[in-house]
Amino acid sequence: MKQKRIAYLDCFAGVSGDMVLGALLDLGLPSEVLDEGWRQLGLKGVQVKPQRVQRGGLMGVQVEVRDQGKRLIRNYGEMRKVIDDSTLPEGIKELSLKILHKLAQAEAAIHGVQVDEIHFHEIGGIDTIVDAVGAALGVAHFTWETIICSPLPMGRGFVEAGHGRLPLPAPATMALLQGVPIVPAAVEGETVTPTGAAIVTSLASGFGPMPKMEVTGIGYGAGTRDPEGTPNLLRIIHGVQLEKKAEGVWVLEADVDDMSPELFPYLNQLLMREGALDASLIPIQMKKGRPGFTIRCLSTAAQREKLTQLILRESTTLGVRMHQVERVTLPREERQVETAYGSIKVKVAFNQDGEIVNLMPEYESCCQAAEEKKVPLKEVYQEAICKGREALKHKG
Repeated sequence: MKQKRIAYLDCFAGVSGDMVLGALLDLGLPSEVLDEGWRQLGLKGVQVKPQRVQRGGLMGVQVEVRDQGKRLIRNYGEMRKVIDDSTLPEGIKELSLKILHKLAQAEAAIHGVQVDEIHFHEIGGIDTIVDAVGAALGVAHFTWETIICSPLPMGRGFVEAGHGRLPLPAPATMALLQGVPIVPAAVEGETVTPTGAAIVTSLASGFGPMPKMEVTGIGYGAGTRDPEGTPNLLRIIHGVQLEKKAEGVWVLEADVDDMSPELFPYLNQLLMREGALDASLIPIQMKKGRPGFTIRCLSTAAQREKLTQLILRESTTLGVRMHQVERVTLPREERQVETAYGSIKVKVAFNQDGEIVNLMPEYESCCQAAEEKKVPLKEVYQEAICKGREALKHKG
């Protein structure tokens, strides 16, 4: 049976960037992986010092970022350049920039400045980039295929920041958590930082209760405060999901008969880009015999509201129907196969016993090869399928 690697971010006390990094180290992320990451970033003076601390009777790892090089990183634009110019693997760069861009976008919208100019006053440039890149390095190390996050507890009060006194939850945190389930915190004060919110919304494919899994590891990351009543810890539970079961998703639909057909492809592309699991257009006959179309997309609970608003904004409909359904999906992997036309991406699907049940080339990859080699697209498809099956059979 194919085992799917899974992680659950149990944010019972909240989440921050340093708590994520501490939990990853407690879970078994080697400090050498982080040290190599800082070297590839060009931050040779940076050190992440972990120490075991107690929070509410439970032990966890708290991290302290030390910057002996004292490199000045003043804004998001400079952070992006540091990462782009680094020798980090492309996947690490992509995820790190995704986290930082989300954070910068939220801060820029609130404070009315350009994204590249946003200053991270409250947390500092080095700490921010270390948290984002450290999270990306940890995800790559543990090779999780799915990450689920618990609902996030939100504290109340005020915090002193570079822009003055801000209400809690911080405005940037709330902007990042649109569509994410939140609950009241058991303590006063900041429980979810903007960096923590940017990390979990970038990593998690869903928010909700703990999934069915076989636990293989647990890590605790400690926050700097030690309030009474709740251990100030983030818990990451690492495991494998052995049994494929139906998952709950939402179907969003709208019928239109007064929309230009030229607009439909753009809407479908936009839905997929913004997180739809699938999007389609179905010809129908509407009242008075008029031809029309059903716009339909499949959504997670976390993306439902955003995708609903997108359909209302980009189409001519006055309403969207929605209902919850269950679906079962096959585990899948993306691989590269070498063909006579170059390297082609293929998607491989497995059943619960780990047997290959489907192998399909990736469309854009085949189109690029067909155009470069001046051959029919169907020949590239056939070659990719043949070579893909040969490679998988040889691999055993």
